[in-house]
Amino acid sequence: MSLSRDLTRRLPHWLTRVRGAGALAVAAALVAGCGGGTSQVESFKPDRLVVLGDESSMIADATDTGGKHDGHKYSINDRSSTSTGKCLSLPTFAQSVASLYGFVFKECNPTDATVKAFILAKENATVEDPAAGLRQQVAEVSGGLSRRDMVTMMIGVHDVLAVYAQVKGGLMGEAGARAEAKRRGKAAAERVNNDILKTGARALIFTMPDLGLSPYAVSEQLSRPNAKALLSQLTYDFNAELRTNIDATAYDGRNYGLVLVDDVVAAVYKLPSGYLASPASPDVAACDAAQVTVATQCTLSTLVSGASSTSHLWADSIHLGPQAHSLIGSQAQSRALNNPF
Repeated sequence: MSLSRDLTRRLPHWLTRVRGAGALAVAAALVAGCGGGTSQVESFKPDRLVVLGDESSMIADATDTGGKHDGHKYSINDRSSTSTGKCLSLPTFAQSVASLYGFVFKECNPTDATVKAFILAKENATVEDPAAGLRQQVAEVSGGLSRRDMVTMMIGVHDVLAVYAQVKGGLMGEAGARAEAKRRGKAAAERVNNDILKTGARALIFTMPDLGLSPYAVSEQLSRPNAKALLSQLTYDFNAELRTNIDATAYDGRNYGLVLVDDVVAAVYKLPSGYLASPASPDVAACDAAQVTVATQCTLSTLVSGASSTSHLWADSIHLGPQAHSLIGSQAQSRALNNPF
C-alpha cells in the first residue's frame, strides 16, 4: 500500500470526502476563521524561533580568533573564506527558517546581533531519551513555549537506527521492529500535541529522511540483503505515525505545517541529475570517512574525489548534505509563509 493511500485511509472521514468546490469552501471557511471576510491573512511573525530534534538541526558552537560565534554544522561546512561568519555558508534548513524572520542563532552570530533563535536540539537525540529527548528539550526552553514562538522539530533518525540495531543484534524480529518504530513515531506526535501545540506555539514539523536511501543502508546491504528495505520500512512506519497522530480535532494548518523531508529525499534519489551537480550521487557520502571522524569536521577540503557541496545527497552515512538542506529549507519557508498561522 502506498504512503498516500495509507494516510488517506487514516484521515478523518469528513476530510477524505472533501473534493472540488467543497475543498474550496473548506479553505474559505478556514480563512474566514482566521481573519474573516476577504481580508488577506497576515503571515505569522514570531518573537523567537525554538529548534528541537537531533543534530541535523544543530550548529555546534565554536568561536573564531576574534571571539565571534562561528559554529560547525552536521553536514558539509564551507570554511574556505578568510572572513568572519563562515557558518553562514551552506545553511541548514533550520538556518533557512531563522533567516525568514531575520533571526540569528548564538552559535552562528558573527555580527553579535540580538539572538532570537535558540537551538535546543541534541546530538543523537531520540524521542524519549530522558536526558536529550523532546520532553527534556522543551523543558529547557527559557520561560516555556508560548503563542509567540515558532518551533521546528525533526527527530527519528536515531530512533530508527536503534530499532534496526536490535534486529541486527537478534534481539527483535522485523514485526516487532515495525511495531516499535510506530510506537516511537506516535510518541513523537504526542509530544507535538501536548508539549508544543498545546502551549499555543506554532510549529513546523519535519518528517525524518528515508534511511533506506542512505549510504549507511548501502553499507549494511553488503552483509544484510534486506537492510535497505527494512530501514525504509521503519522510516515509513515512524513518519506515518508522527503524521497521523497529531490531533486533527484540535490542530490544523493554523497551528502547524508539515515539511516532508522523506519526500524531498525520495525525489532527489529518483532523479539525482535534476537536483544535484555532477557526478550527482544520491547514495554515496560526500565526506571522506578517512579524514572525518566527527560529522562537524566535514568541510569542502575533506570530500571524496570529485565531490562538491551540491553533488551529493548525503554529507556522510546518515546526515544530509547542503543541497538537501536547501530544498528542505525552501519547503519549510513556504509552509511558514503560506500556512494561515
